[in-house]
Amino acid sequence: MWRGRVKGRYYEAIDGLRAVAVLLVLFFHAGFGFAEGGFVGVDVFFVISGFLITGMIARDIEREEWSFSRFYLRRIARLTPALLVTIIATLVAGYFILAPEDLARLGRTGSYAAVSGSNIFFWLESGYFDQASSSKPLLHTWSLGVEEQYYLVWPALVFLFAKLGGRKEIAWGLAALGVLSLCAAVYLNGKNPGAVFFLMPFRIHQFALGGLIALTLTLKGGRLQSLAGLASVLMLLAAGNLASGDGGAYWLNAALPAFAAALFIWSSEAAPVKAVFASPPMRMLGRWSYSIYLVHWPIMVLWPLATDFELSAGEGVVACIISLAAGAALYYFVETPFRFTSEKTPRARGWSLAGTAAMFAGVLFAGAHLWALDGFPGRMNAEFKKFASMKHEWDRRQNKLRMGVCNISKDAPLSSFNIKTCATPPDDGPAYMIIGDSYGADAYLILSEAYPDVYFGQMTLPGCLLTGPETMTYNNKWSWCAKFYKRGYAVARKNGFDGVIFASAWPAERAARVDDMLRWAEENSLDAILFSDRTRFKQRVPAIVTSSLNRAQAQRRATAAEIRFYEMLANSMEKNYGDKAKVVNMRTLLCEEDGCPIFDGESNILYLDESHISLAGAHWAAQRMRAQHGDLFRK
Repeated sequence: MWRGRVKGRYYEAIDGLRAVAVLLVLFFHAGFGFAEGGFVGVDVFFVISGFLITGMIARDIEREEWSFSRFYLRRIARLTPALLVTIIATLVAGYFILAPEDLARLGRTGSYAAVSGSNIFFWLESGYFDQASSSKPLLHTWSLGVEEQYYLVWPALVFLFAKLGGRKEIAWGLAALGVLSLCAAVYLNGKNPGAVFFLMPFRIHQFALGGLIALTLTLKGGRLQSLAGLASVLMLLAAGNLASGDGGAYWLNAALPAFAAALFIWSSEAAPVKAVFASPPMRMLGRWSYSIYLVHWPIMVLWPLATDFELSAGEGVVACIISLAAGAALYYFVETPFRFTSEKTPRARGWSLAGTAAMFAGVLFAGAHLWALDGFPGRMNAEFKKFASMKHEWDRRQNKLRMGVCNISKDAPLSSFNIKTCATPPDDGPAYMIIGDSYGADAYLILSEAYPDVYFGQMTLPGCLLTGPETMTYNNKWSWCAKFYKRGYAVARKNGFDGVIFASAWPAERAARVDDMLRWAEENSLDAILFSDRTRFKQRVPAIVTSSLNRAQAQRRATAAEIRFYEMLANSMEKNYGDKAKVVNMRTLLCEEDGCPIFDGESNILYLDESHISLAGAHWAAQRMRAQHGDLFRK
């Protein structure tokens, strides 16, 4: 029998917690520095959902009123219409703003989002050459996929545990699932962070935490609850400021905000908590929170893509205001009218479901067409149609790099590196070994064309930040990289090379790594050549080109999209290491003083994404390389 202590009533302060969660996400995506970890707002939503849904299911089971069909119909009416309207509006806006390849991807994403599978899609798509989040207008729907998959399995689990006994059995069952989920998430976070972030099983502990509050604790006011409420808010604000989206500690990125949300829920009836978080403005924002969450990310993505690829601080504020207004409109004109309420007649509910079904069919139809028709490349300037898809150019590049033999994909066996093909120099003539990540692969393309009289060995590992022999680590997610780089250093030392070329996307903590590499080269009597960090753009160059009216506009937009921070890194590397090694300043090589060309003299595009060069780009850069560094390999 159900004897849960949390009553099935409306807790006003929890709407205030929703408001905090959505504001954290909103400010994070607007680029406000005080909310650099604002993505933790999503973790808060998961805990709230666990609390509300678990309590509702358990109470209905105890009252013998539980119905799977009623639950799912209510969830569909509650969540799906607003989601579908958002997808439709985003597809329409994307038609006018996005490049064909991005529009086709948006159609595909919209279809997955409509069937609650976008989190799985984004997980499968994640990787080193995955598109940046700033070009995915429906990326935020991953959390809705997690939520809706939770709705699929949670009622059955709670129902099963209830049939085994009652409240105690439900609580123990959910606690066991939560512990397993948390342990799995912590264990895999360093090995496969994408899976931990996107997939529902690794979020179960957050739902379970909310569910355990509903099953075992009493929500009441009191001095202890007041202090707990204050502590929970401080923890949430700390996580929102300190959490890192770059694979930071799991306890800070996910466990701490989930615990803080649970602590807040437990203290939500305390008078000081209610005074702030149950106030009319906070409750209003909380009620709008789902719709605000839906609309904010397409706005944050499409606005910069339609302008200069970046939101200024002022534009970020305006984008937040627009998101709040659009979210309120979506709440009042879509979310509320479609929702099942006690006042709605069966006929009205039927119309709600029929309207939802019609929008669902429309989204699948539109998404599939955008996907199948490659994003309607006929919208483009005729000159740019050849850039609508760069797959052929990527294939040509990978073939030139001897993919799988000298340019090795992550998690390939060590034996896949072919020393005879990739690192066996001839008996005479200069020979240099290139070691690095995908930027090392770029170096190989440029150098092998610029200096045909030099033999270039190659071990390049896309996605593996280059490190020195002494700064390698073998016990984390980089262990695969370290094993290959160790082999590369050994081959360079033993196989008669004159020198080594180091090329990488250098991390912020590069000093120790570079010092280690240069020391190793000196100890082994090898010349050392460093390729600096290099030009990067805020958007993929093919997308910049294909969404522009002509070459001149494309070049202007590309210049505006250049991330000038990397110019500073390139110059500092030349300054700091120019007296210790030969340094190739990649910004100087690939750019002019007033910007970086994206076309060669024959209208070929020089880049395949935000930074990696095409074969045409390698040919263009090789000519400049020979002119700027003609004596690079002279003793």
